[in-house]
Amino acid sequence: MQHSLQCHFSGKDLARFMLIAFPPFVVGGIGIAHLSAWYLVPWVILFLSYFGLIEIRVMCSHCPHYAEPRTLSLQCWANYGAPKLWEYRPGPMTRGENIVFFAGLVLIAGYPLAFLMIGTQWLLLTIFVLTTAAMGTLMATLMCNHCMNFACPLNRVEQSVREDFFSRNPVVARAWGRASLSERKTQ
Repeated sequence: MQHSLQCHFSGKDLARFMLIAFPPFVVGGIGIAHLSAWYLVPWVILFLSYFGLIEIRVMCSHCPHYAEPRTLSLQCWANYGAPKLWEYRPGPMTRGENIVFFAGLVLIAGYPLAFLMIGTQWLLLTIFVLTTAAMGTLMATLMCNHCMNFACPLNRVEQSVREDFFSRNPVVARAWGRASLSERKTQ
């Protein structure tokens, strides 16, 4: 499955993720700091709280990377190094977890957007919107379509690849209400 699903951490994937994800944050940070560097403090706290704790609980704890033994932190391209504070919870996210997941993303993107508009920083606003759109597009086409966290609402892995993964991973298959390959053979 190595060509259709990213099951093992690689520094190359982490670097790709950073190159895709950081431009909107840099542009947004510049726009916020242009008004006052102190306005960056709440955004950084929100950023660290969301990506370091909240997202890990509502989304990452459903990912097979979270179940990897002998590590106290995540070994994935999106949240590499984030602490594993909760138990692994295979299976889909709940409606509430989806709401929290998207609300966090909206708050993190909306914070600099508000400052760029209030400060009438039209060039930075345009660059922020374009880099955010590029990030979404590139994440969907280069990362989310190979990610093994099927619980994530942004996951774009084809159903046939998911079924192949389920057939090789009985714990995950059962959590998703699927039968693994070995269970199918005994039926």
